[in-house]
Amino acid sequence: MILMGKIISVILAFCVAAAAAGAAEEKSEYSQTYVIFLDGSRAGKEVVAENPDEKGDRIVESENEIYVSDGMETKRMAFTTRLARDRKTLKPKSYSYQYRTGDTGDSCEVVIEGDTITRTLRRGGETSVVTGIFKPDTVILDFNVFYLYGSLARKYDAHKGGRQVYSGFIPVIGNDIPTALTYLGESQLLLARGNLAIRNYKIEYVGLRNGTLSVDSGGELVRLTMPDQKLEVIREDVLPANR
Repeated sequence: MILMGKIISVILAFCVAAAAAGAAEEKSEYSQTYVIFLDGSRAGKEVVAENPDEKGDRIVESENEIYVSDGMETKRMAFTTRLARDRKTLKPKSYSYQYRTGDTGDSCEVVIEGDTITRTLRRGGETSVVTGIFKPDTVILDFNVFYLYGSLARKYDAHKGGRQVYSGFIPVIGNDIPTALTYLGESQLLLARGNLAIRNYKIEYVGLRNGTLSVDSGGELVRLTMPDQKLEVIREDVLPANR
């Protein structure tokens, strides 16, 4: 009876562990909120969550809201995005965004199959399709979607160092913009719960704009600045109390 009791205990322990593992798989692998500042004032937020799908691919979804002023009036821009990455290679398989403001149904979808990238843009009732080559150094970027900058930082080859240039595919344009990262070193954010190590880069949309990009040890965005656009994006959990 003692032996049988031990066997039952082992089986129960295994079942509990398996259930806990299953529950862990169902939890979001990553979730964050980013606060967007324009000209020093709060202008919106980006809420991001990453979960595996039934195949194990990594699905990142975001809800975005930005208020933009031209000095005369303030307009609200709201949209959602979805990025699918291969579970093994982390190569993007698709990316889409859907506008939630207005009744036009404007949207954009990017699909990568092999070395072919196809972008379908629907705007104002019109549809345009662009097809190109998805190169090894291609990374999908979007001027108004900020979690994507983590994918760019994770492409950086720390052993090579220096200034590294990538093909930044901008869906709304349907083309690449040379995008460069230059490593600036590590620093520590002093937080109440402990220090957070971050890696800092100079980021350039070559010939267009530049700024600074900071990511954590997992390559996820912590802070982005684009001075020419008076833009600053900060992860909410490291936001200073006075902001």
